[in-house]
Amino acid sequence: MTPADAPSRLTDRAGLPLTGGSLALNFRAVSLLEGIRAAIAVAGTLAAGALLDQPQLALAALGALLACFTDPGGALPARLPPMLIFGVAGAICLGGFGLLDGASPLLAIPVAGLAIFCCSLARIYGQGGLLTGNLLAVTIVLALDMPTGSPVAALHAAFGFWAGAAEAAILTLALWRIRPFGPARAALADAALALAELARDLAEREADAGGETGFDLHARGHRRAVREAIERARAVTQATLRRRGVASQRANALVLRLATFDQLFGALIALGEEMAARGADDPAARRALAGIGDLLGAMAPELEAGRTLDTAPLRAGLEALRGTVSAAKGDPALRRPLAAALDRLSVLITVSNAPGVTAADEIVPPDLMATILGPLRSNLSLASVPLRHALRSMLVAIPALAFVAWLGNPFGHWLAITVILVLQPHFSATWIRAIERVGGTAAGGLVAAAIGLLVHTRLELAVAMVPLTLFAFAVRGVNYSAWVVLLTPMIVLLIEQIDPGANQWVVAASRVGFTLAGGILAVAANLVLWPSFEGNRLGAARRDAIAAHRAYLVATFAHLTADAPPPEAARRQAGLASNNLEASIARVMMEPHRDDDPLLRAAIVTDAALRRTAGRLAALALEPRPEAAARVGCRAWAEALAAWFDPDLPDPPPLPPPVGLPAIDDGLARLARQAELVREPVTSETIA
Repeated sequence: MTPADAPSRLTDRAGLPLTGGSLALNFRAVSLLEGIRAAIAVAGTLAAGALLDQPQLALAALGALLACFTDPGGALPARLPPMLIFGVAGAICLGGFGLLDGASPLLAIPVAGLAIFCCSLARIYGQGGLLTGNLLAVTIVLALDMPTGSPVAALHAAFGFWAGAAEAAILTLALWRIRPFGPARAALADAALALAELARDLAEREADAGGETGFDLHARGHRRAVREAIERARAVTQATLRRRGVASQRANALVLRLATFDQLFGALIALGEEMAARGADDPAARRALAGIGDLLGAMAPELEAGRTLDTAPLRAGLEALRGTVSAAKGDPALRRPLAAALDRLSVLITVSNAPGVTAADEIVPPDLMATILGPLRSNLSLASVPLRHALRSMLVAIPALAFVAWLGNPFGHWLAITVILVLQPHFSATWIRAIERVGGTAAGGLVAAAIGLLVHTRLELAVAMVPLTLFAFAVRGVNYSAWVVLLTPMIVLLIEQIDPGANQWVVAASRVGFTLAGGILAVAANLVLWPSFEGNRLGAARRDAIAAHRAYLVATFAHLTADAPPPEAARRQAGLASNNLEASIARVMMEPHRDDDPLLRAAIVTDAALRRTAGRLAALALEPRPEAAARVGCRAWAEALAAWFDPDLPDPPPLPPPVGLPAIDDGLARLARQAELVREPVTSETIA
């Protein structure tokens, strides 16, 4: 799944999307610095305008507010470019479209529609492009509501807007430069906490009498969360190192700990698979898992603060875990992944070199032209979801803008803005975003009206913006619906600065009404114009996941029977493919009338089977390399299982006899059962 294909989501402090819907809470995403920046840039500018009797500074506050929205978070190399690009492009759009609208409204609307098409297509460049494109489209809509009569007036408006955006960027540089590795450390801490939750849940998990349902739920929930946390940490670490370089002790520590977390993840997956397979209640293994969770939880704040992990309490905790494992007598199949997990914890504490990883290996210098032209070339087709979304946005925005111009309501721009922000590439994301935004706007409108009853002058409104912007931006990553509730009074009070004298109740009611209409229009457009239902892509996501696990299987057996390195890269790709499949399943389940979809049921079965397959492969990768005679049998199994996991092969060969090693034979038999589960829906779909 590319960033452009993924549904729009909130970001964490690392600047990458978080999982969870409108009710999900992520209190670790609270960022006081973001609140301080917004309060200074927005409320401070408004206060200066009120004290100096310069109401035109409200445009600078608008530029600062939208620039703060544009910031995707993370390391400075990821934060500043979108803000700087938005400041310049937003100023051009505000001045240019304001001038064009003043000269010829009939020409301005179709040109604005074409510009909105380009802004919507910007999502192909990832989260930064998505945010910048959406907010440039919002700026275009606002510019059409502020026509200028001369080039000089347009230039003044553009300069004011740019100055506000530049102020926000300068504040970003000043506030975040003192902690250049902070976002990467925070992302590593998040990964440690996700691993801790996985270990603790595994310690409490009990095998079901009738199957592996409990462990399936554990795998689906926690493995996905850990993989996403590790990938967020990987992305923000790479962005940090591109700017700061790799020739430092801190850079090496970041990369080595990231690689070690991934290896620890593999060991815990293998341990969970062994526990599910045996169904035995091993108290020592459960105590060790709980201890691993506690140790990782204790590491998280130290990682975030940049303090050393090589401390007496952490070393003592690790030694206690080693003593628990070595003193217990139990299933050796559980001891092997436990020992691997403890070895990885030792690496984390001492920051010794993770096998085969250096900081330089993580940094690939980006090719600027390929970065710009590559995504564009791959999306210049109607088969491209982002291109269809951009066309849909343009075709809906043009009549919406024309209707707003004809209506003449000073707050009608909220209709077009809501359409732009609610409309998503996938239908499931669009109607859920519409509900979130309309509900949040209604609640926020009541808050804005209540504030309006207490404050009356421009200075009082500016003062009211201080706590509002401080709190709103500080909790922006915690919950989307709560953020929308706080966003509405900010916008209402800002409009009061730009258009003084407007009644707050009228402003709030107008925004609620136009937002509701925009949400309905966005949902209708997604149903009528190139409807993009996830069910049409679920089959491809399932096949991709099967192919990734087939590659993981081949790499695992190459490591087991030859001199190939551990299959870390293949395991990562298989985990990402499973996450993409589960995300696709989740989007399908959010669409109406999907309860009896046979492909959905097949995908759910496949997902569970692939998670078990990944667990069994992780366990096999930890097995000692067999003798030469057994390797021949393992290679035969590898070829047969690879054929069973190949959807294009109609008649897979029969499975070979056991290799004569009980631990490996048990794993091979379990892989064969998962292959049958995976292949059955593939065969049924092919016949259909």
